[in-house]
Amino acid sequence: MNFNTVHPALEFVCPCCGEKLTSGVGFCVGAVLRHNYQMRDELIWQGAECRPQSQPRLGNIKTVGYFNCDNPACSSWTDCFPEVQYALVIVEDNRITGVESFAVPADAEVAEFAIIEMA
Repeated sequence: MNFNTVHPALEFVCPCCGEKLTSGVGFCVGAVLRHNYQMRDELIWQGAECRPQSQPRLGNIKTVGYFNCDNPACSSWTDCFPEVQYALVIVEDNRITGVESFAVPADAEVAEFAIIEMA
């Protein structure tokens, strides 16, 4: 699956290895072009695959993103899902304005790259 990434996005302590890391976060909003964004960048909407299909009227979106431990010595390095992988990517006025940890309740199911809120 293709996705975009925002860098650097999130500082966290890996629950498996205890390392403090800064990670990029993968997300699927705008033109899904494997584009690397920085915080405050404006989303691109021209491309073969856009998610949602067109830019929301106000350009505000909250979507689930994913990140993992980038420490190759970590036992979870290749498969740390779901312990450290959920994030909330916040887009306001078509710009990436925030990324924060997103705790999914144990009894909840979240669709892959789910759009939580859109306006």
